[in-house]
Amino acid sequence: MSKGTKKSRHNINLDPSVWLILNEIKRLTGESISQILEKATWEYLKVKGFNRAYFKLMLASEPCSDEENEELTKILDSLTEKDLEIARTQEIDL
Repeated sequence: MSKGTKKSRHNINLDPSVWLILNEIKRLTGESISQILEKATWEYLKVKGFNRAYFKLMLASEPCSDEENEELTKILDSLTEKDLEIARTQEIDL
């Protein structure tokens, strides 16, 4: 998630040993457990080979019909990280 995005609260159940590990990582890094979990989620997608672009775009899109969703999913599944690299930037004077 990007900075400035409104966060939402959720209750989760974790094994006590996982909670202890998260607290220790929090202490060592100075990051909140929420930040650690967010980073870990994106890293998990990367390590497992999930298309991160797919998840980022699906999170930002409005709900649609099953047919539209299937079509969009096929298109997004075909994207690679390379497809989303910035080719060039251009400043526009207003």
